[in-house]
Amino acid sequence: MTISELRQRRDTPGRMSADKQPEHKQPAHQLRTLQSRLARTLPWRGNGEPLAAQIRLEQLRMFVDSQKLPVPYAFPALMILYAACFYQSIAWYWLVVPVVMLFGANWLNRRVIAKFLVAAPEGNDIAIWERRFLTVALCFSISIASTVFFFWVPGDPVQQAFVLTALLVTLAPTALITSCYKPAFYARVLPVVLAAGLRLVSYGDVQHLSLAAVLLIFTALLAQLTSRLNGIILHSITLREDKNGLIEQLFKAKRESDAARARAEEANRAKSHFLANMSHELRTPLNAIIGFSEVMASEIFGKHGVPTYKEYANDINRSGQHLLGLINDVLDLSRIEAGRFQITEEEVDIAHLAEDCRRILEIRAQAQRVSITEDFADGLPIVYGDARALRQTWINLLTNAIKFSPPDSEVKMFARMEASGEMRFGVHDNGPGIAESEIDKVLHAFTQGASGLAQPGKGSGLGLSIVKGLLAVHGGRFELKSQLGAGTQAECTLPPQRLRNVTAVPRRA
Repeated sequence: MTISELRQRRDTPGRMSADKQPEHKQPAHQLRTLQSRLARTLPWRGNGEPLAAQIRLEQLRMFVDSQKLPVPYAFPALMILYAACFYQSIAWYWLVVPVVMLFGANWLNRRVIAKFLVAAPEGNDIAIWERRFLTVALCFSISIASTVFFFWVPGDPVQQAFVLTALLVTLAPTALITSCYKPAFYARVLPVVLAAGLRLVSYGDVQHLSLAAVLLIFTALLAQLTSRLNGIILHSITLREDKNGLIEQLFKAKRESDAARARAEEANRAKSHFLANMSHELRTPLNAIIGFSEVMASEIFGKHGVPTYKEYANDINRSGQHLLGLINDVLDLSRIEAGRFQITEEEVDIAHLAEDCRRILEIRAQAQRVSITEDFADGLPIVYGDARALRQTWINLLTNAIKFSPPDSEVKMFARMEASGEMRFGVHDNGPGIAESEIDKVLHAFTQGASGLAQPGKGSGLGLSIVKGLLAVHGGRFELKSQLGAGTQAECTLPPQRLRNVTAVPRRA
């Protein structure tokens, strides 16, 4: 997010408004635009609209920091040495007056600075402190400007030039110290320039008038340079405030994100708690429905008077089995997502387990005229994992492959070792395939691709997400590779830590 966008989004009282800058403007042009905008808002120029309170307060703080000299009374000490240069030509009591005035202004300035640092003003107090600092600045400049009258020796051009030179020398550090706060600059410079100009103009000759003109031009140049420096300082203050605002927004967004995550975790815990409590309540009546429907469909207690009742009993039994499987899948997925899926580790022959799963689904495959082939490498190591979870992995992959395979097609089960020491196993089919854009989609719970949506009622969209979770519990990973019209390759990988270098038991015929 750019600074301009941040300014537009934020509507904090006391912040300067930011005009939208065209992207093609150069930095110098942007700085001139900023300076003109700031100039229109300065309290002593333009339309009289005051600067934002926060900006003015920051200017005062910088003005205070610029006056923290290593020697607090450096100016009064210099004034004493300066006054000593005139002790032979001016009465001592006239020399003491500017020194006392400067000592008083310096003491008053130190008092105001100390109170400002303790008070930490804000809001309406800023205008009061601005008046105090301007008053002190005027006192300071008047005490320096008074030397034009107290140290001026009529008829002595050397001393007059010395006084004027000393005054001009003081303007440079004054401009540097007050550049961060322009009202203080004018309060400290104008009295000095005005006093020197009046003294020069009072002579009325061309030489002194020329010097007065040079003094005015020099002051104008100094004011322009100070104005540019002040604009840069204000720009830096604005950028710093925008940075602080952006940091504040980031912290706010983080707090909101943490709160949203906490709410999501609480909702997830509530969901898990609900499913755990409802599992028994749902499965108990379902088992009764399945059991009684089997009794009715088997006609254990006698033939049905109407053959249609037997068909209804079979339908009830199949629906109950489907619903029970769906509930078990939801519960397993819930435990996996909550990180509470417990596995019972034992030594498992992955090839024998695959053959058992093939026998379970052989009847379904024959009903859809789909053949199942096996391609298991010899000497596969034993897998140390949960047999029930690995069995469910094989069944889910085979069920998906058979369901979406066209008649007279082939489904291949495979297992082999990789060069990295991992075991890879899975199922390949020749079905319609999955679009590349849908691969990530079908791995989410209750989500199916276009092929699944075209065959409603054939699944809930939980199979692959459960496989992915079961592999993750074992430290493995699940990969789905597919293209439209080129079949699907569902492959699982187990890490070397799950493998045992034990000679596999020969597969049953």
